[in-house]
Amino acid sequence: MGNYGKQTTLTAAATVAATAVDEINCNDFGYLFIHYYCDTSWDRAGSIIVLGSPVSGGTFVPAVNTVENYTYAVLHTDDTTYTGGGQWYVVEATAPYVKVTWTNTTAGTTGNCNITIIPFSL
Repeated sequence: MGNYGKQTTLTAAATVAATAVDEINCNDFGYLFIHYYCDTSWDRAGSIIVLGSPVSGGTFVPAVNTVENYTYAVLHTDDTTYTGGGQWYVVEATAPYVKVTWTNTTAGTTGNCNITIIPFSL
């Protein structure tokens, strides 16, 4: 049985180009479960990026590309894959403190991308 932390939600909304959640304490966890789904009116693309810091309130930076799934691309067509299109993935290593951010790569004007983050350990 796993150990789960507090669920945090991030919404990439309307014409917001970038947003982030407050830091998440991952000291007791080795993984992050990240789940996103897009409204059916979703019309842009972007990236979900996990940033890390060794200390609370520190400088948050992205992991090197050797950390599996530290960044994930959300396509402008994700809403058309199926109703409520989206995906989930697991970040397989975390820093003691993380922030999850959203950055647009293609502009749009409608719909939301709803991102849920849950730290956990096995």
